[in-house]
Amino acid sequence: MKKSSTILLALLLLVATGLGAANHYDKGNQLFSFKVGTTFPTFTYFFTTNDVITGIGEDKTGMLVGGYGGISYQVFNTPYSAIGGEIGYDFNFAADQELFTAVPFYAKYTYLPLQGKWDIAISSGLGFAYIKYKDAQLMTLYANLETGFTWFPGEHWGLGLTTGLWLIPEFNYNDALKKDNALAGIIPLTFSVTYRQ
Repeated sequence: MKKSSTILLALLLLVATGLGAANHYDKGNQLFSFKVGTTFPTFTYFFTTNDVITGIGEDKTGMLVGGYGGISYQVFNTPYSAIGGEIGYDFNFAADQELFTAVPFYAKYTYLPLQGKWDIAISSGLGFAYIKYKDAQLMTLYANLETGFTWFPGEHWGLGLTTGLWLIPEFNYNDALKKDNALAGIIPLTFSVTYRQ
């Protein structure tokens, strides 16, 4: 409890500090990013039984650490916020060595309380994900909340690190599969190269 309140206090202090800083961006400025990284399956919540399975591996969520690649584009609608979208590809091997893939594509809103040589961003996304596992495939909802920073050694190009939480529900409408309806939580850790204009 003490650790989470310390993190929350630090985040609030960072946001408050950023509110007093001069803005670097103007309405109409753009960000274009390439991301690569890894994903950690964190939990699976089953709706029918209210069971929550946590952890990585065969006796946990059944999923192993995976990889992610994506591209995003955003345009500033105010000096401190940007709207846009992202599309990506995530893969994780299950404990039975079968491949789980997710292709999220979503609208994205980003707030940048601190900007300039260092950008600190807090983003939320909402959209859809195409998921496939063994012979099953479906289109489902997708949501995320992410935070990260980007360092710009020059005016246009920057290097960043981002983490957060992805939520991917699975809704089966076939009566035989309804017991598998669940919500997956995944934590990404991605590195990015960003061009700003």
